[in-house]
Amino acid sequence: MTTNALILATDIIEQAQHSGRRAGTSLEAIASEQGDETMLAVLTEMDILTVAKIVREHDATIPSIATWLMDAESIKQLLNVEPSYWQNMDEDSVFCAQTEAHSLLTQIFLSSDQDEEKQLEILTAIVEDDFGLLYLSLPFVGHDFAELEEDEEQTSGSVEELLMKIKTLSEEAYREVMTVSSNGTLANIENSLKQNANKQRVTAVEMDTDDMFAPL
Repeated sequence: MTTNALILATDIIEQAQHSGRRAGTSLEAIASEQGDETMLAVLTEMDILTVAKIVREHDATIPSIATWLMDAESIKQLLNVEPSYWQNMDEDSVFCAQTEAHSLLTQIFLSSDQDEEKQLEILTAIVEDDFGLLYLSLPFVGHDFAELEEDEEQTSGSVEELLMKIKTLSEEAYREVMTVSSNGTLANIENSLKQNANKQRVTAVEMDTDDMFAPL
């Protein structure tokens, strides 16, 4: 299994360099043809930066299979490194970063294929991490929810629907998100997430380099 997973992972990583969406389709094919266990073994052989690239090129309408099967700790790590892909956005980057975070979080929490028990586990892991909480709060910064009718059905994929989903899963997480999003600014949160993600990226690259020179 390990050798096969490594071969498959190498191919997926190469595909992801050109297209995260295409690499995601290949992961789905592996799961379909060889089973979820094999697909998870392939994910295990992949670096989190590549997984983040694949996931971020999907959304709630066409979610990546990785978000369905990854555990809570891996999702938390993914949110820590994903902002490193925000660096080359245009001058409207603050708005774009907020949109990027919203898209990824809707994929995790608003996909119909996720069960709520696992979503709560993921939410808890994210909120317990300082940068995870910042990422989770980013979509809601600058929004006024004072007149939000919680009993009404929210627009599919909207920030309101995402917020109500978080509240349904955990009142405590909801309160923390509201505190951070009310007190923080888009620029400060985005910069903090970028700085942390870049540190994570450097660490990941250094670890890969160390592995190259490890004794066989």
